[in-house]
Amino acid sequence: MAWHVEDVSPAEVYTFRWGRGAGYFTVHAGDIGASHSNERLVDTVRAASDWATEADVTAHAKRWLRATAHARPLRP
Repeated sequence: MAWHVEDVSPAEVYTFRWGRGAGYFTVHAGDIGASHSNERLVDTVRAASDWATEADVTAHAKRWLRATAHARPLRP
């Protein structure tokens, strides 16, 4: 499993969690650390392929942030 945290702004932070072979990654509000729970779940995103390196997780995170920029509420 891989986790990636994106600090969009001081008020907007997301953790992206992706289990190898899962077929999807989850997006959580805030920095949830290495949690396996679905606490603060914001989105579940299907992925066409599995991640090979943590760079893949980062790339998908940035893609999700760009795609949802217009609809995301600011979160404290």
